[in-house]
Amino acid sequence: MSKNNSLNISFEDLFKLIIGFIIDDLKVQKHYYNLSLSGLDTTPLQLNLHDGIFILVGFKEIDITEEIKQWYFKQTERVFTMDITNDEKALRNLSSEILEGLLKARNNLYSQKRKQ
Repeated sequence: MSKNNSLNISFEDLFKLIIGFIIDDLKVQKHYYNLSLSGLDTTPLQLNLHDGIFILVGFKEIDITEEIKQWYFKQTERVFTMDITNDEKALRNLSSEILEGLLKARNNLYSQKRKQ
């Protein structure tokens, strides 16, 4: 058995995987939102998919700040006004925008750390 800890996945496949996870998180958030409108407390149902998404994007766990989380959740709230059953393209576009924003935030964070 090899002790090599490298991951063998293409960037294209990694981006598809992350986009898929963001889409899944958006769908879950939309369902939680609809359930909360009927008065149900969805707090115990939270899956915290965002934690895995941040790691896949390249954030170290220690660098995932409340500011980054708040930005992410603010973006996911945009799904509340979308028809996710009939507009897959809008869902994919939103997830792509979120990924772009996360990558930009990650790049800014680590470029600042390198300058210090």
